[in-house]
Amino acid sequence: MLQSDEVEWSRALVADERAFGELFQRHHRRVFRHALRLVVLPADADEVMASAFFELWRRRADVHLVDGSVLPWLLATATLLSRNRVRGAIRYQRVLAQLPREEAEDAAETATDALERRELRREIGAALRRMSATDAALVTLTVIDGLTTAEAGAAVGLNPGAARMRLVRARTRLRVLLEHDAPVPRASARLVKESAS
Repeated sequence: MLQSDEVEWSRALVADERAFGELFQRHHRRVFRHALRLVVLPADADEVMASAFFELWRRRADVHLVDGSVLPWLLATATLLSRNRVRGAIRYQRVLAQLPREEAEDAAETATDALERRELRREIGAALRRMSATDAALVTLTVIDGLTTAEAGAAVGLNPGAARMRLVRARTRLRVLLEHDAPVPRASARLVKESAS
């Protein structure tokens, strides 16, 4: 039997942050455990859980309670977010796997490249965290998830023209953050430039 969220939800609908915090405290562990079963890394489950609550707040006018609870909506949203995260990671790995390799590469160079790619992923993640949520979402939705600029813009509440302009600025900022805040690994420099252009 689901615990009723109707009182807190009616307050959250009028932007009562305290009521929303109560809903978060009530359900965040359950949403995290659900996401943990669907993603590869525990850190991804944290992000999925946070994103599900962000979507609950952002889309609160459109959310429908099930038997008086927001939990089913949160779990369904976490499922979709987890699937998108896993698909994005798979696409990212496929892109990395398709990068041209020198035929004469030896085992040491291959191991070095793997370490550099891991470091590049860490640097890109750190750079995205320093950007606004909207800019980071535009970049990841277009570069990793393969959405068009118009689709990514709609997902973050921007019209196509505004999304295009903001995405150009976001990619430039990502490039600047990567070039100035951390040395780009030599074997992966081309990937950064291609993904940011």
